[in-house]
Amino acid sequence: MAPVPVLVVYPAEDPAFQRAVVALAEFLQWHGGCSVAVDMWQQRKIAELGPMRWLAEKAKNAHRVLIVCPKSSSLPSHSPPNHAFPEPSIPASAHDLYPLILNMVAGHSKSASDLTKFCVVQLGEQQDKKPSNLVLELRACKTFRLMKDLNKLCRSLHAESQDVKKISNLIFRPRIAYSEKCSVKLREAVEKLGGHQPNISGNAEPLKSVVTIV
Repeated sequence: MAPVPVLVVYPAEDPAFQRAVVALAEFLQWHGGCSVAVDMWQQRKIAELGPMRWLAEKAKNAHRVLIVCPKSSSLPSHSPPNHAFPEPSIPASAHDLYPLILNMVAGHSKSASDLTKFCVVQLGEQQDKKPSNLVLELRACKTFRLMKDLNKLCRSLHAESQDVKKISNLIFRPRIAYSEKCSVKLREAVEKLGGHQPNISGNAEPLKSVVTIV
Protein backbone atom coordinates (compact mmCIF):
# COMPACT_ATOMS: atom_id res chain seq x y z
CA MET A 1 0.00 0.00 0.00
CA ALA A 2 1.40 3.39 -1.00
CA PRO A 3 1.97 5.83 1.88
CA VAL A 4 -0.73 8.47 2.32
CA PRO A 5 0.62 12.01 1.77
CA VAL A 6 -0.01 14.08 4.91
CA LEU A 7 0.94 17.67 5.68
CA VAL A 8 1.50 18.69 9.31
CA VAL A 9 1.33 22.39 10.26
CA TYR A 10 1.70 23.72 13.80
CA PRO A 11 2.24 26.99 15.70
CA ALA A 12 5.55 28.07 17.20
CA GLU A 13 5.22 27.29 20.92
CA ASP A 14 7.99 25.90 23.12
CA PRO A 15 10.46 22.97 23.09
CA ALA A 16 8.03 20.58 24.82
CA PHE A 17 5.32 21.30 22.26
CA GLN A 18 7.87 21.03 19.43
CA ARG A 19 8.97 17.65 20.74
CA ALA A 20 5.38 16.41 20.67
CA VAL A 21 4.93 17.61 17.08
CA VAL A 22 8.13 15.83 16.05
CA ALA A 23 6.93 12.64 17.77
CA LEU A 24 3.60 12.84 15.93
CA ALA A 25 5.29 13.34 12.57
CA GLU A 26 7.69 10.46 13.21
CA PHE A 27 4.90 8.14 14.33
CA LEU A 28 2.84 8.83 11.21
CA GLN A 29 5.90 8.49 8.97
CA TRP A 30 7.28 5.27 10.45
CA HIS A 31 4.21 3.48 11.80
CA GLY A 32 1.12 5.22 10.41
CA GLY A 33 1.56 4.40 6.74
CA CYS A 34 1.98 8.08 5.81
CA SER A 35 4.43 10.17 3.84
CA VAL A 36 4.68 13.24 6.08
CA ALA A 37 5.55 16.74 4.94
CA VAL A 38 6.49 19.01 7.83
CA ASP A 39 8.57 22.17 7.79
CA MET A 40 11.31 20.94 10.14
CA TRP A 41 12.21 18.21 7.62
CA GLN A 42 12.16 20.47 4.57
CA GLN A 43 13.88 23.69 5.60
CA ARG A 44 16.00 23.86 2.45
CA LYS A 45 12.96 23.47 0.21
CA ILE A 46 11.08 26.16 2.13
CA ALA A 47 14.05 28.50 1.76
CA GLU A 48 14.00 27.89 -2.00
CA LEU A 49 10.26 28.26 -2.55
CA GLY A 50 9.24 30.52 0.31
CA PRO A 51 6.72 29.51 3.03
CA MET A 52 3.59 30.44 1.04
CA ARG A 53 4.46 28.53 -2.13
CA TRP A 54 5.78 25.52 -0.20
CA LEU A 55 2.60 25.37 1.86
CA ALA A 56 0.35 25.73 -1.19
CA GLU A 57 2.12 22.90 -3.04
CA LYS A 58 2.19 20.53 -0.08
CA ALA A 59 -1.46 21.21 0.83
CA LYS A 60 -2.53 20.61 -2.78
CA ASN A 61 -0.74 17.24 -2.93
CA ALA A 62 -1.70 16.09 0.56
CA HIS A 63 -4.56 13.70 1.20
CA ARG A 64 -5.00 15.25 4.64
CA VAL A 65 -3.68 18.42 6.27
CA LEU A 66 -3.20 18.09 10.03
CA ILE A 67 -3.30 21.38 11.92
CA VAL A 68 -1.90 21.00 15.42
CA CYS A 69 -3.55 23.41 17.87
CA PRO A 70 -1.58 25.58 20.28
CA LYS A 71 -1.44 24.45 23.88
CA SER A 72 -4.44 25.47 25.95
CA SER A 73 -3.72 28.35 28.34
CA SER A 74 -5.49 26.35 31.06
CA LEU A 75 -2.86 23.59 30.95
CA PRO A 76 -0.15 23.64 33.64
CA SER A 77 3.37 24.40 32.54
CA HIS A 78 5.34 21.44 31.29
CA SER A 79 7.93 19.68 33.39
CA PRO A 80 11.56 20.93 33.43
CA PRO A 81 13.52 19.88 30.35
CA ASN A 82 15.47 16.66 30.44
CA HIS A 83 18.99 17.65 29.44
CA ALA A 84 19.84 14.05 28.59
CA PHE A 85 18.06 14.70 25.29
CA PRO A 86 18.67 17.72 23.03
CA GLU A 87 15.88 20.25 22.97
CA PRO A 88 14.24 20.44 19.52
CA SER A 89 14.68 23.78 17.83
CA ILE A 90 11.63 25.62 16.52
CA PRO A 91 12.08 26.49 12.83
CA ALA A 92 11.48 30.10 11.86
CA SER A 93 9.03 28.81 9.25
CA ALA A 94 6.62 27.74 12.00
CA HIS A 95 5.90 31.42 12.70
CA ASP A 96 4.83 31.93 9.08
CA LEU A 97 3.09 28.67 8.20
CA TYR A 98 0.50 28.55 10.99
CA PRO A 99 -1.24 31.87 10.12
CA LEU A 100 -0.97 30.94 6.44
CA ILE A 101 -2.77 27.62 7.00
CA LEU A 102 -5.51 29.40 8.97
CA ASN A 103 -6.03 31.72 6.00
CA MET A 104 -6.13 28.71 3.68
CA VAL A 105 -8.80 27.00 5.78
CA ALA A 106 -10.83 30.21 5.86
CA GLY A 107 -10.66 30.33 2.07
CA HIS A 108 -12.24 26.85 1.88
CA SER A 109 -14.86 27.51 4.57
CA LYS A 110 -17.76 27.73 2.12
CA SER A 111 -17.16 24.24 0.77
CA ALA A 112 -17.82 21.35 3.13
CA SER A 113 -16.09 18.91 0.77
CA ASP A 114 -12.95 21.06 0.67
CA LEU A 115 -12.86 21.29 4.46
CA THR A 116 -12.69 17.50 4.81
CA LYS A 117 -9.02 17.70 3.83
CA PHE A 118 -8.24 19.75 6.95
CA CYS A 119 -8.17 18.09 10.39
CA VAL A 120 -7.44 19.60 13.79
CA VAL A 121 -5.17 17.77 16.22
CA GLN A 122 -5.08 18.66 19.92
CA LEU A 123 -2.16 17.34 21.96
CA GLY A 124 -3.10 16.37 25.50
CA GLU A 125 -6.04 14.71 27.21
CA GLN A 126 -6.96 17.94 29.02
CA GLN A 127 -7.59 19.82 25.79
CA ASP A 128 -11.23 20.76 25.21
CA LYS A 129 -12.77 19.54 21.95
CA LYS A 130 -15.60 22.07 22.02
CA PRO A 131 -15.57 23.94 18.68
CA SER A 132 -16.18 27.24 20.50
CA ASN A 133 -12.74 26.95 22.12
CA LEU A 134 -10.95 26.73 18.77
CA VAL A 135 -9.99 29.69 16.64
CA LEU A 136 -12.80 30.63 14.30
CA GLU A 137 -11.10 29.25 11.18
CA LEU A 138 -10.85 25.72 12.62
CA ARG A 139 -14.27 25.29 14.21
CA ALA A 140 -15.76 23.52 11.19
CA CYS A 141 -12.87 21.04 10.89
CA LYS A 142 -12.94 17.54 12.30
CA THR A 143 -11.02 17.44 15.59
CA PHE A 144 -8.88 14.67 17.09
CA ARG A 145 -7.43 14.69 20.61
CA LEU A 146 -4.26 12.71 21.29
CA MET A 147 -3.65 10.23 22.64
CA LYS A 148 -7.34 9.36 23.03
CA ASP A 149 -8.20 9.64 19.34
CA LEU A 150 -4.98 8.27 17.81
CA ASN A 151 -6.70 5.24 16.28
CA LYS A 152 -9.49 7.40 14.86
CA LEU A 153 -6.93 9.78 13.41
CA CYS A 154 -5.07 6.98 11.64
CA ARG A 155 -8.30 5.64 10.18
CA SER A 156 -9.27 9.10 9.00
CA LEU A 157 -5.92 9.62 7.27
CA HIS A 158 -6.47 6.45 5.28
CA ALA A 159 -10.13 7.11 4.51
CA GLU A 160 -10.93 7.67 0.86
CA SER A 161 -13.68 9.53 -0.90
CA GLN A 162 -16.89 7.58 -1.17
CA ASP A 163 -16.59 7.02 -4.93
CA VAL A 164 -13.01 5.80 -4.73
CA LYS A 165 -13.79 3.70 -1.68
CA LYS A 166 -16.62 1.86 -3.43
CA ILE A 167 -14.31 0.96 -6.30
CA SER A 168 -11.30 0.02 -4.17
CA ASN A 169 -13.36 -2.21 -1.91
CA LEU A 170 -14.20 -4.33 -4.93
CA ILE A 171 -10.51 -4.83 -5.70
CA PHE A 172 -8.65 -4.94 -2.40
CA ARG A 173 -8.88 -3.88 1.22
CA PRO A 174 -5.72 -2.02 2.25
CA ARG A 175 -4.73 -2.29 5.86
CA ILE A 176 -2.08 -0.96 8.17
CA ALA A 177 -1.34 -2.03 11.73
CA TYR A 178 0.85 -0.83 14.57
CA SER A 179 1.47 -2.02 18.10
CA GLU A 180 1.24 -0.04 21.32
CA LYS A 181 5.05 -0.06 21.57
CA CYS A 182 5.26 2.06 18.43
CA SER A 183 3.35 4.90 20.09
CA VAL A 184 5.37 5.06 23.34
CA LYS A 185 7.52 8.02 22.24
CA LEU A 186 4.47 9.95 21.09
CA ARG A 187 2.59 9.19 24.32
CA GLU A 188 5.54 10.33 26.44
CA ALA A 189 5.83 13.62 24.54
CA VAL A 190 2.10 14.33 24.76
CA GLU A 191 1.90 13.48 28.46
CA LYS A 192 4.79 15.83 29.25
CA LEU A 193 2.74 18.70 27.87
CA GLY A 194 0.38 18.17 30.80
CA GLY A 195 3.14 18.69 33.35
CA HIS A 196 3.38 15.13 34.59
CA GLN A 197 5.77 12.29 33.94
CA PRO A 198 4.64 9.71 31.37
CA ASN A 199 3.13 6.56 32.79
CA ILE A 200 5.56 4.26 31.04
CA SER A 201 7.50 1.56 32.84
CA GLY A 202 11.19 1.04 32.22
CA ASN A 203 10.61 -2.49 30.99
CA ALA A 204 9.73 -3.10 27.38
CA GLU A 205 6.04 -3.64 26.90
CA PRO A 206 4.84 -6.82 25.25
CA LEU A 207 3.29 -6.39 21.86
CA LYS A 208 -0.41 -5.77 22.25
CA SER A 209 -3.25 -6.20 19.83
CA VAL A 210 -2.78 -4.22 16.66
CA VAL A 211 -5.05 -1.56 15.27
CA THR A 212 -6.19 -2.29 11.74
CA ILE A 213 -7.22 0.43 9.30
CA VAL A 214 -9.35 -0.69 6.37
